[in-house]
Amino acid sequence: MISLAVSFIFLQVNNNILILFYIYIVIKKTYEYACFYVDCQLLVSGLLIQLPDGRVEGTTDTTRAGTTYHSFLAMRYAEPPIGQLRFQNLTSTPIESDLTVMVWIHGGGFIQGAGYMNEGGVGPKFFMDEDVVLVAFNYRLGPFGFLSTGDKRIPGNLGLKDQVFALKWVQQNIKYFGGDPNKVTIFGQSAGSSSVSYQLLSSQSEGLYRAAILESGTALSPWAYQRYERDISFLTAKYIDPDFNGTTSDDLLDFLNTASADSIDKASAELNSHYENASNYQISKGFFYAPVIEVSHNDAFLTKPQYGLFENGTFNKVPIIMGMNAEESLALLSGDPSYLWKIYDSQPEVLVPFDMHIENEELKKSIGSKIKDFFAAEGFENSLANSIKYHSVHDFDKAGIKQAQLISAYTSVYFYNFVYSGVMGNNINNKLNGTGNVTHSEELNYIFSKWYSNEIPDNTDLSYFPKSDKVVHDNLMALWTNFAKNLVPTTNVNKSEAFQWDPVDPEEFKYLEIGEQLLMKKGYPKSEKYIFWDQLYTDYAVPPFDTF
Repeated sequence: MISLAVSFIFLQVNNNILILFYIYIVIKKTYEYACFYVDCQLLVSGLLIQLPDGRVEGTTDTTRAGTTYHSFLAMRYAEPPIGQLRFQNLTSTPIESDLTVMVWIHGGGFIQGAGYMNEGGVGPKFFMDEDVVLVAFNYRLGPFGFLSTGDKRIPGNLGLKDQVFALKWVQQNIKYFGGDPNKVTIFGQSAGSSSVSYQLLSSQSEGLYRAAILESGTALSPWAYQRYERDISFLTAKYIDPDFNGTTSDDLLDFLNTASADSIDKASAELNSHYENASNYQISKGFFYAPVIEVSHNDAFLTKPQYGLFENGTFNKVPIIMGMNAEESLALLSGDPSYLWKIYDSQPEVLVPFDMHIENEELKKSIGSKIKDFFAAEGFENSLANSIKYHSVHDFDKAGIKQAQLISAYTSVYFYNFVYSGVMGNNINNKLNGTGNVTHSEELNYIFSKWYSNEIPDNTDLSYFPKSDKVVHDNLMALWTNFAKNLVPTTNVNKSEAFQWDPVDPEEFKYLEIGEQLLMKKGYPKSEKYIFWDQLYTDYAVPPFDTF
């Protein structure tokens, strides 16, 4: 039997960005058996696989269980988006197999990150022992992927459309590597999780997957949506060239098509850094380069607000796992967010979310004071723990719970709260008494192989970690991969004692608490805080909503 990983990447040569992919394939029996599935020839260094567009050669590596897998590197899957193609969609010039396919969409705030798998970042080795095909790709980021003029000239969402293109490639080609295109699960974390959520909303990706896993991010997350895309686009041009004085979308597109990729990239970085601790601010108000609602056109990815689409059942109805970590916003401690606490205390109106659509300034101040009194009555500056807990709920938790609540009437939704703080999580610095102590992305260390340090060179050697870490790792891998295989999240326990993860009931929220033990719970995670926000929207917010 074969397990496999595929990773699409970008390669920049001078100012030309080529779109490529990397493939990892595991062979658990004989080379001849593998060739039966993937039409290949043996090589001294690995395998040669014939695709419709050419042949690719592989190299080899080994998992913790001694399983050999093959890597196929630097294969193009589309024409490079350069020159006149820079802000356009991608273009590109059937042996049944039955392996489940898991497609990973990386995070990074829509401006950084990569799908390329290596042991310095994240690696595929844990999945290579699970009889699945693992695919991880890159998509255009920052202004290249999410700049928009708010009209048909640069409608936006190119990064999301790249993801669709990669998913279509999987449908057309994964059979050559032993994968079944009818058994595809998409999953991601942070901005990658929000991307998965957006894919649920788009008709462009309908039929390209049969299940989804969302880790710490949704299309309803306040940071995963940009309302002022046109302003950001023209401001970007000013940062490229202060003398730019264009006023139309055509002016902007012509200017950007003649600018170097380096200058566009540099300008976007400077635009972000111009604002003090801008990344922290954008987490609450929306990343500068993020998904948008497009005007109606033939290739539009999304033309209606995401909240209403979920609420009305207008989305791709597949089984879903989604959830959050116990204290997502501990990640803020990597920087210095103290300037935010001062602003919150002196100007509580800034605590009122944009998506509540409150225009009256006096009402906004009143609502802001209610938020401040609920989360930090003694002042944000005087309670770091309460400040972090405010951001966790506002920036991550409430949007995830709300999406699960909205869509549970239409499809099976399995919600989780990851509460385990272990050595394998590698959260050394971002811990704080009085909080949940499991930060953003911490769960990834339990599902992806990763290099840690000279003392702990590789988390695939579980002897470095406490027994409880291995239990959590085993449970996560089983839940995620069994869900992908069978559409029901189960653990590898004796069938007579099989663990049952109950889906969210539209009338009664249920979730799985993932710690050293797996515990089903009723009600919302952080129930009091979520109910506060939900009631605040009910009492004061003006629909229709986009995020939450």
